Amino acid sequence: MYVLPGAIAVLTLIANVKSEEPKPTPLPVRAKVKVSAGEARLFSGEDVQLACSVPDQPEPKWMYHWFRDEESLGSWNVYHLQKSQVQQGGNYTCYGEKDIETWPYSAETLPSEPHTVYVDGGWALLRVPAEPLLIEETMTLTCRIRGEPILVEVLFYKDGIEIHKLKDKDLVLPKLTLKDKGNYWCRATWVQGFEYHSAQSLPVYVAVLDKLNTPVLEIEREEVVRGERVVLRCVTQLNVRDKDLSIDYYFLKDGSRLGPASPRESYLIPFIEEEDAGLYSCRVQLLVLKEPSPGPERAMDFNCWLSLSQFINCTAAAQEWSLGPIL
Repeated sequence: MYVLPGAIAVLTLIANVKSEEPKPTPLPVRAKVKVSAGEARLFSGEDVQLACSVPDQPEPKWMYHWFRDEESLGSWNVYHLQKSQVQQGGNYTCYGEKDIETWPYSAETLPSEPHTVYVDGGWALLRVPAEPLLIEETMTLTCRIRGEPILVEVLFYKDGIEIHKLKDKDLVLPKLTLKDKGNYWCRATWVQGFEYHSAQSLPVYVAVLDKLNTPVLEIEREEVVRGERVVLRCVTQLNVRDKDLSIDYYFLKDGSRLGPASPRESYLIPFIEEEDAGLYSCRVQLLVLKEPSPGPERAMDFNCWLSLSQFINCTAAAQEWSLGPIL
């Protein structure tokens, strides 16, 4: 068969273009790992199942790629650890990939946040909540013993101090406060084969979060020039499970409010002059949409000073630095 030279050139060009295809740009969505069966803290020999998903896009076209401590584990819809071993513990992540009809013909999500799987090879294991708890919630700690024998005594510890002695494996702590965060472990005694046995779990950290993080005031520019705009940003985080809540922001200068409360986290000084000098701060207020009365205010722990000497000095803890003169 006779092939025109021009056709060969065209085919070569197409092949070269195909080989230089860029890597798919990640979608502005992050994959998520969760435990779909079993527990993330388990004894060796037990099973756990991890599932990867793409939030708000539960379509079956996704292919999920799995990693443990950045080591590739292959592509699976669900990742199984059967008869797990201690060395299989680690931080598991995944990302989703699917074919699309337009260039570059495939799309990827952002990698998931790490999900830690802990495989214990000992006799005692403390079960703790899988997610950080909030103040006023209830926490249950379970002292698990391999083989589930009948327990004689269980001691619970926090930060090196014995806090409870029970005959049951479960410890319930109601109405948590920030003081309840810390390192917990347990020690259990049981009878097996007419002999007493005892084992202690390794410590595990339990986080307890406030409903509102203490706000921090940030300045969006390092150098302030007279006549230019300056944006102050009040940064905090809302840690609640109830969606019927919102935050209002207050900005203050020398202790006086710079206007009414606003749902916006930033305050704009559009044209800065010497009369704008002062001590700036911010406060946040938690609003319960179902109730007419607002929650308590939380003061910030970070102040920025716009001084009369035309320098901005910011102080956090023992640090102090200059961000530049107003020219």
